[in-house]
Parts: sequence; structure tokens; C-alpha cells
Amino acid sequence: MSLLDVEFIFNQHYNFNELKNNSIKLLENLINNSCSNYLSEEEGKLEDGLRFKDYIIRYKCIELFINNHDRVIPFFRVCLELLHPKTEIQKFYYDIEYTINGEFSDEYFGAYN
Repeated sequence: MSLLDVEFIFNQHYNFNELKNNSIKLLENLINNSCSNYLSEEEGKLEDGLRFKDYIIRYKCIELFINNHDRVIPFFRVCLELLHPKTEIQKFYYDIEYTINGEFSDEYFGAYN
């Protein structure tokens, strides 16, 4: 089995397009409610008076974690990025972790250095 076979099976099993779109919606909801969540502190630090709503959301990739020394059961992450609206340079990342059953597990938001 090649990695292309793994990709094909993964995309079919987890309905890749729906998974990607739902992950983007999670980030959009987080941004739309930034005044009442952990993004509120970060938004005040943005340059040029920008708000997170001004940034461009881009799907980056899915990371599969297999044979991970911290976990017995495999899991995966959908990785998204927020691009600066003028330069389109990646400024922030938002990773959503899912269980092997495709259930939401955790989320990670941070800035690229």
C-alpha cells in the first residue's frame, strides 16, 4: 500500500471535503465570537488595527499521527492558517485534533514566529 492509497482511503472514510469545510467553519465561528473567547486578548495585539475577521483562512493539510509514543491510538489534525490580508503571508495557525473515530478532540491556535 502506498501513501496515495492511504490518502484515498482516508479521504473516503472521513469525507475529506466535509471535514475540511467543517473545520473551516469552526475557525470562522471562533473568529466571529473573538470578543468572548481566548482570541480577545490576541486580537488587541494585531498590527495595523486589523481584526481576525480581516485575515484570510487557508486550509494547509491534514497530519496523521501513527505510532505516536504519547498515544496508543492513532489520531489526526486538520491544519488551517490565517494569512495577512495584504501580504497573504501566514501569520497564525489553527489546528483541530480529531480522534480516530473522527470526533473533535482539541484545538490549537498560535502565531508563526
